[in-house]
This record gives sequence, structure tokens and C-alpha cells, in this order.
Amino acid sequence: MATVERALETGWLDSTPVEDNLLRRFLRNQADLGAAVAVASGGRAAEVAGVALADAGGTLSFVNQATMQRPLTGLGDPTLDALDDFWGGEGRPHLLLSVWPTPDLAARGWRLDGHPMLVVRAPGPHPEAAGPGVGLELVADPGRLAVAESLAIEGYPIPHLATAPAGSVLAPGVLSTTVRYRIGHVDGAPVAVAADHVAHGVVNLCLAATLPAARRRGVWASLVWARVDDAPQLPAVAFTSDLSRPGFVRMGFLPVLRCTLWSRS
Repeated sequence: MATVERALETGWLDSTPVEDNLLRRFLRNQADLGAAVAVASGGRAAEVAGVALADAGGTLSFVNQATMQRPLTGLGDPTLDALDDFWGGEGRPHLLLSVWPTPDLAARGWRLDGHPMLVVRAPGPHPEAAGPGVGLELVADPGRLAVAESLAIEGYPIPHLATAPAGSVLAPGVLSTTVRYRIGHVDGAPVAVAADHVAHGVVNLCLAATLPAARRRGVWASLVWARVDDAPQLPAVAFTSDLSRPGFVRMGFLPVLRCTLWSRS
């Protein structure tokens, strides 16, 4: 009787368990995060072999994202056709995030945005980092969510949404998801926003912005530790710019690999 040979495990087969490795846990977390925010914002989500797709319906590319679950095999990879079908004719800006190197996607209409660093911190104790006058607030209602949204728009910044109606970035529906949002205060004034998503065995630090005048006051670090403490028994992960990377490294996060980020509109 002939035996069927099983494919050698690579860590990113369609049949690979999520718990196989930390990278797969992060990608599954990021995929579920994108879907939750998109649907809660009145948008849509889908999944095909190799990629998770989220479209929140607005003009902010970071919530219109394709999160690769395996490496692309080349410019002819059918996964890229699925992305074209998903966003075909929509005209909204969107992103493709891959933790693996990709082929040059310019010929398919994509622009290389950079290579953010994936950082990881193992579970364990940490020092308290609150600076003088620093306080934190867990967002629990639409009014405070609107404050968090305005901080994100000004802190990143996101100029094209500066005059957009409330809910254009953080729709009230996100309060019903498993994503947590926090506001950081200095001397009683709201100056920073951060979010995290706990799922699939990792804490995903998925949003952070601080107003320029409040930087280096300890509020960013306090928001990092608060999110780590949402599940202190789990590793914490984030993909971050080179501007924030040194802060993470000082706090015990390890730079693991550079992702690849493409954008298209």
C-alpha cells in the first residue's frame, strides 16, 4: 500500500499550527486584529491561502492591510491576484505586510514603504517607568475614544485626517473588539495613545503616538509596560520604526527581523 508523503514542515504551511513558532503567532494575531478593526469600522475582511485581508473602508492605509501568512513565491504568486481582486477598483490606500523578503512588487503597482523592525520581549518582571506627572487611562466610551483618535492623528501625524469627522480613524465599534486602547497623560493633559491586542499567545503592541511636546517624559514607556501587563505571562511583540526601536531595545525588547512593507492606492 503506497504511503502519502507529508510535506516537510516549514513553519508556514497552510496546515502549520499557529503555536508552531512565535512568528506565526504574531502573524495570526495581526491578521485577527486587522479583521476585527475593519469589521467594527463597517468594513470587510477576508482570507485566502497565504494572506489575511482587512479593509476598514477609509483612507488610512494602516487599517487597510494584507498580512502575509507565508512568503510570496514570485510576481506570479496567485496570492497577489487575490489582493488585486479584493481591492480592485476601490481606490483606497492599502498596505501589504510581509515578515519575509518579497520580490519587487513595483511592476504590480506597489510602492516600497520600508522595512520596519519586529521586536520581541520575553515574559518577565520589569521596572516601573512612570515619569513625574504621568498617568494612564483605559478607553471605555466613545467620547474618550474620540480623544484617543485625535491624539493618534496629531501624534503620528496623519495630516490628511486632521479635519476628518470623529470616528474616521477609530470608529466607536472598535470598543466592542478585543483591542484595548489607552490614553497617556502628563500633568493631567492627554498627550499619547496606545493600543494592544492579546491573542494566539502574544501581546501585540499595535499602535502608539505621542504629541511632540510630551516626548521623553516617560509616558511612552509607561504605555509599553501597561500593555505588556495585559498578559504578563506572554511574550510581547511589535513592528516598529527605527525611531522607536532604541526605546524598545532599552526596555529589553530584542530586534528579531526586518519586515517588508508595501503600499498601494
